[in-house]
Amino acid sequence: MSKIAIKISTNAPFSKSLLPLRNHTGLGISVIKNKIENKDFFAETDANDIDDMENLKGLVDKLFKLGAAVKIFDSDEYGEGIFDYQEISYEEFSNNIDRLKEIAEELQDYDDALSEER
Repeated sequence: MSKIAIKISTNAPFSKSLLPLRNHTGLGISVIKNKIENKDFFAETDANDIDDMENLKGLVDKLFKLGAAVKIFDSDEYGEGIFDYQEISYEEFSNNIDRLKEIAEELQDYDDALSEER
């Protein structure tokens, strides 16, 4: 299973990024501060879960508005190592979400067609 995660280096005051990070991750203030200082991953999510991906995109959008520098990473379990992360662009991230939505719609259409045949 592929995963998506983010890293944050904040250019804005730490306090501005704190609330959205806390709301999304449920982590404590000191843990969030340490993760930012150590450039650790935040908000790791399943890359095939549309709802989780859209929630993560909402967090990334909020952080961008607050002046945080956000890097998005994708893991590929079939890559060199399990969950070996590689940085992707915001555009690739958004395209992945759009692709997941299209696949879900196609599957729903297929299921609907099968139901009508019965």
